[in-house]
Amino acid sequence: MDDHEHSHAATGHTHDLDPSVFKSSAATDEPIGFIMALHITFMVIAFGFLYPIGMVLGLSKNRWHVPVQILGTVFFVVGYFLAHAHAGRNYEPHIAHRWFASIVIWSVVGQLILGGYLKLHWESGIHGRFRPFFARFHKVLGALVPVIGYVQIVLGVIASVGFCYGDSTGQCLAHFIMGSSFVGYGILLLLSLRVGGPWLLRRGKSQEWYDSWVIMLWGIINTFTEHRWGQDWNHGDYQHTSMGIIWWIAGLVGIVLSRNGKRSVVPSVLIILTAAAFQGHAQHVPNSGQIHSYFGYMLMAGGLSRIVEICFVWKEGDFNISPWQYLPPLTLILAGHLFMGSTEEQLMYLNNTMIDVSSYSNVLLSFGFAVFLFALVLILLWEKLTHYEPSANTRTQPDDSGGDYSELPSNGLSNLDTETLHDASSDFLEDDNDNDDAMELKARIRNSEPHHL
Repeated sequence: MDDHEHSHAATGHTHDLDPSVFKSSAATDEPIGFIMALHITFMVIAFGFLYPIGMVLGLSKNRWHVPVQILGTVFFVVGYFLAHAHAGRNYEPHIAHRWFASIVIWSVVGQLILGGYLKLHWESGIHGRFRPFFARFHKVLGALVPVIGYVQIVLGVIASVGFCYGDSTGQCLAHFIMGSSFVGYGILLLLSLRVGGPWLLRRGKSQEWYDSWVIMLWGIINTFTEHRWGQDWNHGDYQHTSMGIIWWIAGLVGIVLSRNGKRSVVPSVLIILTAAAFQGHAQHVPNSGQIHSYFGYMLMAGGLSRIVEICFVWKEGDFNISPWQYLPPLTLILAGHLFMGSTEEQLMYLNNTMIDVSSYSNVLLSFGFAVFLFALVLILLWEKLTHYEPSANTRTQPDDSGGDYSELPSNGLSNLDTETLHDASSDFLEDDNDNDDAMELKARIRNSEPHHL
C-alpha cells in the first residue's frame, strides 16, 4: 500500500479507507502503536479479568460486586475511546471486530441499567411485576458479558494482525469456532466437576445427556453449513460434512443411552473419533500436519481420560474429586488452544519466520494452562465466598429409580435436625430470588405437637 494512503497516521486514524486497498490482509503494515497497545491492554483487563471476577462476586452477592463492575466499565470506556484515537496501523472498515463492538457496548449498557434499577429496590406496583424478570435477565446477561468479551478479544487479536481476510475467512472461522467450543466444553466440565453434581442430581440428568444434545444439534448445523451449496465439492467439504453427520447420529445415541441420569461414554468416543479425523485433515501448509497431529493426540487424551473417569474413577453419590477427574477438562482446553492456533495464515507466518512448531505449541499450551487456572480460580473464589461444601449437603442414600445420581429423599426435610439447608450449587447454576440478601436457601422446619381432637 502506498505511503500517501496513510498520511493520516501521524494525527490519528480514519474508518473511511477504501476497502479495495486491502488485498490479502485486513491490516496495514505500520506498527500497532502505543495508543492501540493501551486499548488492547485496557480491554483485556476489563473483559478478561474484571468482568468475570465481578460476575462471581455478583453470584455470591458480595459487597464488592458493584465496585468491581464499575471499575471494569471504567477500563472499558477508556479503552473504547483509545481505539478511536490511535495512529499507525489501520484496518479494513468492515472487519468483524468493529461491528461486533456494538453488541459489546449495548450488552454492557444494558447490564449497567438493569443493575442500577435493581439497586433502587423498587418493588411496589408495576415494579413488583417486572422486577423478577429483570433480576433473572440481569443475572443471565451478567454471565454472558464475559463470553461476549471473550469473542471480542479473539476478534481483536485477529484484526490486529489482519488475518482471516478474503479467501482465508472460512478456514479461520472453522478453527476459532471449533477451538473455542473445545475450550468452552472444558470449562463447563470443570464447572460441573466442582459444583454441578447436586444440580444434576436434582434433575435426574447426567452430564453426558446435555453433552449429547449439544453434539447432535452442532452436528446438524455442520451437516448443512460446511459446504457452500451450488459449488463443487472439495476434500474439506467432504470431511466437514461427514463429521457433522456422525456427530448428530452419535448425539442421538448418546441421548438414548444417557436418559434417566445414566452415565455414557458416547461423547468421549466421539471426541476420540473427531481427533482421529482431524489428524487426517487435508492441509495446505507444510508444517500444518505436525500441529494438527499434536492437537489430535491432545484431544484423544481428553476422550480417553473421560472414559476412564466415567467407568473407573467416578462413584455414584461421592462428590470427592479425584486428581484424575481434572484431566478431561484440562486436555480439552489445551486442545482447543492448539486448534485455534493452527490456521493456515498463522502457520505460514511460522514457516516464513523459521519458528519451529514445538516452540509455538508450547506458547499455545501456556495460554491453555492460564485459561484453566483462571477458570478454576473463579470457581474456587465462588466456593470460598459461599462456603460451598457439596459432600456435606447433597450426599444421600442412592436412589432406587434406576438412575445413576442419588436424590434427596422426599421426606428428607422432616428428618433434619438443622433448620438450614444450603445447597449452593443451585445458586450458581440457577436463578434465585433477588430479594434475598444472602446466598443461602433457608428452609424453616417447625416442630409442632400433634393436634388432639
